[in-house]
Amino acid sequence: KGVVLFTGAVDVGSNKTDLQSFTVEPPEPLISYKYHCDSGFYLETLEDMLTDKMTYGLLVLDRREATVGLLKGKRIEPMDHMTSNVPGKQRKGGQSAHRFQQLRLIAIHDFYKRIGDAASKVFLAVDHKHLEAVLIGGPSPTKEEFEDGEYFHHELQKKVLGLFDTSYTDESGLSELVDNASDALMNLDVIKEKKYMERFLKELVGDNGLAAYGEEEVRNNLQMGSVEVLLLSEDLRRERLNTKCTQCGDADAVTVTRRPGEDKPELAPCKKCKGTVKVTDSTDVVDELSTLADQMSTQIVFISTDFEEGAQLMNAFGGMAAILRYKTSV
Repeated sequence: KGVVLFTGAVDVGSNKTDLQSFTVEPPEPLISYKYHCDSGFYLETLEDMLTDKMTYGLLVLDRREATVGLLKGKRIEPMDHMTSNVPGKQRKGGQSAHRFQQLRLIAIHDFYKRIGDAASKVFLAVDHKHLEAVLIGGPSPTKEEFEDGEYFHHELQKKVLGLFDTSYTDESGLSELVDNASDALMNLDVIKEKKYMERFLKELVGDNGLAAYGEEEVRNNLQMGSVEVLLLSEDLRRERLNTKCTQCGDADAVTVTRRPGEDKPELAPCKKCKGTVKVTDSTDVVDELSTLADQMSTQIVFISTDFEEGAQLMNAFGGMAAILRYKTSV
């Protein structure tokens, strides 16, 4: 696969620096060599490897309107919306019922063709290696008529995963389509993440109380071996700093929020003598909790903030929570 080396001088205070090196095995094979010298590490190649490339084509339609979108990883992106000129079922005066029905069927066919062309343009623009499938939603019998009529490009017709009932055919219908297709998308991260969060929230308010959240509570339960599933927000950026007072020698630990590239936070004075404290070592909280989880055979699930419950984990529960094997007094 290759190897990535990061080396840099880290400011440790008192006008001193510490030369540190990190070795990373990339998740995918490297196809190029690059030497980069700058004030910050070059991460673009690794970040691109970690980008979720799985994409689904989304289409919701009825005879009045249609909306085309893409599900990229966990994000739903509306791409196109169109309305039809299909007349209602009541004919105007002077038209025979047969003639009116013919005109209506022609208008429906033309609208379906326009939908197929627009959706094909959007879906074919996606790299064919990354377009997993196409989902079609809407009321019956509209979606069945569209699928049976083969209005998609022939390459896309083979990628139709299924037809799903939706009440809406605007942008909100795209979200409804993804939710209703959850059984067909069990391998999609956002669906699995939602199910874990729903289970955690259910345990949180339930009688069994098999839930914990917050750094201290989660860490203590991990150390006890009582955590079945560890839930960590993808946006969690916290460091646990071990400190020591330069005057009285008192040792302590504090957790701080720190994103890559940010300066070290100012530390509060010693609790005992109000003297200056210095950092003796630091640990990434995600790494620490993940190591504890591995030692206790605990499943680790990273939760995106791209959906409501995922954002709730970060904003309301401190970015970390646990589903417990058994109830504890922690």
